[in-house]
Amino acid sequence: MAAHQEEGTSPKLQRRAEELAWYHTFDLPDGTTTRGMFDHRRFVHRLPIPASLAGTRCLDAAAADGFFGFEMARRGAAEVVSLDLPDPNDQDFAGVPGQRYEAGMEGRANKCFDLVREATGLDVKRVDGSLYEVDELGLGDFDFVFLGNILLHLRDPILALQKLRTVTSGHFLSVEPVSFPQSILRPFTATGQFSHYDDNTFWTPSLKGHRAMVVAGGFDVIARGGPILQPMGDLQPRHPTKLPASLREVVYWGFTRPFGKATSWVLAQAASGPA
Repeated sequence: MAAHQEEGTSPKLQRRAEELAWYHTFDLPDGTTTRGMFDHRRFVHRLPIPASLAGTRCLDAAAADGFFGFEMARRGAAEVVSLDLPDPNDQDFAGVPGQRYEAGMEGRANKCFDLVREATGLDVKRVDGSLYEVDELGLGDFDFVFLGNILLHLRDPILALQKLRTVTSGHFLSVEPVSFPQSILRPFTATGQFSHYDDNTFWTPSLKGHRAMVVAGGFDVIARGGPILQPMGDLQPRHPTKLPASLREVVYWGFTRPFGKATSWVLAQAASGPA
């Protein structure tokens, strides 16, 4: 099931939510709660998103179902743009190119986004597009740009950051899972851990590595924080169906699933170019 129903929910909305595969967990106004892969309801208050975004233009870059874009709208942003690829097969993958997702997943995130926008009435604009082309979409400049859980999924994260810099006139907030072992073992070195378990994941940086990536993308760091734990959602099974067969699985089931993913945030602004 993709959602669960509390007393007073709308059966029609509930049924529509259950028909969708959710990445984000949302509390909808009628009491419906979607079952997502991640639950940022218990996490967003730990991020340095201004309590009031009144009068600002905001961009939720690589937004998936759009949780953070809707959060920025709730905080009074004058305009919010939610940007993502409509077809998940257009995302970056390692290995031989080809079809990676099940048929019918095209437009999945847009369908979830549309239902939340309809249910909440929040004015968030959805734009189909790639981070690598954000400077060519005619979106203009933004006072606040949010990028969450995406750099590890990109073949060229620095290029994506450089492109986002061109549309950032104010603050830029990057939120990323980090390699806890690398952060502990090499705390003073910018490192990354390469994933060979997931063909949609490339480099997971250390805490210092995350900051270095943002700087390499053309930003000046204002503040940083972490590690903090990013909770998993109810769509993720709570217990394994078989005994863990590797240390990675032991860590996931023993720590990550119950407590969340180690995560870093970096608040920055676009660095000045050559005079």
